Amino acid sequence: MSSAQTKPFEHHAELGDAIIAHLRASALPASPRDFEFWFAYQSGHHPALTAAVDAIRLKGGLKPRDIERLHEQHLSPWRMSEGVDAITATLAEELHGLAATLDGAIGTTRSQRETMIAETSDLTITSALTLQRVLVAIDRLSQSVKDGQTRCAMIEARMSAATREITALKLQLNAVRSECEADPVTSLARRTSFDAVLAKALEAVAASRQPLSVVLCDLDYFATFNENFGATVADRVLRTVGMLLNSYAGADDTVARFGGDEFAVIMPHRRAREAAECAERFRQVLMLHELVKHENGAGRVTVSVGVADAIKGDTPAFLLRRASNGLKVAKKEGRNRVVEMTPDGPTWSAVRPA
Repeated sequence: MSSAQTKPFEHHAELGDAIIAHLRASALPASPRDFEFWFAYQSGHHPALTAAVDAIRLKGGLKPRDIERLHEQHLSPWRMSEGVDAITATLAEELHGLAATLDGAIGTTRSQRETMIAETSDLTITSALTLQRVLVAIDRLSQSVKDGQTRCAMIEARMSAATREITALKLQLNAVRSECEADPVTSLARRTSFDAVLAKALEAVAASRQPLSVVLCDLDYFATFNENFGATVADRVLRTVGMLLNSYAGADDTVARFGGDEFAVIMPHRRAREAAECAERFRQVLMLHELVKHENGAGRVTVSVGVADAIKGDTPAFLLRRASNGLKVAKKEGRNRVVEMTPDGPTWSAVRPA
């Protein structure tokens, strides 16, 4: 993967396919951590990570220990524990330094003003006035003006730099706060955020008459997977599944952890059939990708999916109920499949379970 590929893909689905293909072709570990690492690198959403990876690759190959270190530094959820406090402290320090600079500038300006007043007063005393004194006073005043201009230029540069730094810190703070408000395991939106976005999206749909679809996903037999591999591995798998699902969503879509081993996606501007096709591609890649190395394929995870269109007069509850009914049909019919649910009943997606 070259750095040129770090720009966001035109279609997110291509990103998920590219990562899976890269892991297989390079014989790299297909662990949740590695998938997350390459997803972050390929998506271009983590400039600091991208720069760090590119710097290492210019000097040689990227080793597993490099991936582990960079993952902990840039992606691991625990790194956020002190993120807000650290950024807030840096922001406060920057503001304090800016205030000190302004105080110093005000003090210097006052001193310069008093000096100029004194010089002017001396020049008004005609009895002591000589040509030499006038020339010396003019030189001092000229130098004082030049010093003032230099200080003003330096203060202006310092203010511009401080403004840029404060703006950057505010963006970082907003990003950290947003991530802290997200689901701690998957870094996706929580159910409460999902519900708020869906309510607004349906209002927009009612006004614009644009299509909107909802996708509900439930991992098959994940309780058994949790028992077999433990909560730590299960959480890593949930994070990977969330990122993989996100790679098949569009830029305007909202992907959320719905609860437990359930995920949900709001897809504005998409009919249910198009949303079902995206879900089907996600289902197939997930089914074929062994998230945890284990004999007999026990490390593989499959997903059942329900998809529904928004119709006139829909409320969030009605729309989610249809998608949930589609999910129930998918479970009842044998799992590992996508079912599109219309008001008249279920419609299976174009591709049946492999």
